[in-house]
Amino acid sequence: MTATNSVQDVRLVVTGHDADNQGIIASDTEIGPAPGLAADGWQAYILWASQTLPDLPDDGLAALDKGASGPGSVRFVQCVVYPEGGPAPAGAPEALNSIQRTPGDDSAMHYTHSVDLVIVIDGEVEAVLDTTRTVLKQGDFLVQNGTRHEWHNHGDKPARLGVVVLGTEHRGF
Repeated sequence: MTATNSVQDVRLVVTGHDADNQGIIASDTEIGPAPGLAADGWQAYILWASQTLPDLPDDGLAALDKGASGPGSVRFVQCVVYPEGGPAPAGAPEALNSIQRTPGDDSAMHYTHSVDLVIVIDGEVEAVLDTTRTVLKQGDFLVQNGTRHEWHNHGDKPARLGVVVLGTEHRGF
């Protein structure tokens, strides 16, 4: 089993409302990484997304738009950061439409037009910023405020991060 296939698909349960406004399970599915959503040793599973927050009550599925990004959008994502030196996940950063690189910088450093609310679900990762770095372990939370950053996994198993991505304006660097 290679590092890039050792993470199982994610189960996503979405609630909604029926015609009588009673709570229902609108969807219960297994979701894997979408082709192309990979860069720099990590892979993204976009679980749920909306260009704007939905008006409630709704059917739970009407706002689903996995391509949503930009100011006012919200995405629910699982990121898998693979151990360094292992096989790279298939994909390209261009498929992640919100990732931004500083011109002339060939490193994994990037930023997004978003505030990312991150929790480490499993494993540990190192968050590297311009001038500092910190190791995040299972159960740790991070609020990523559009800073340039990159992820490193110095362990021997994939790290899983749960992320709520809140799209916003960013003036760039």
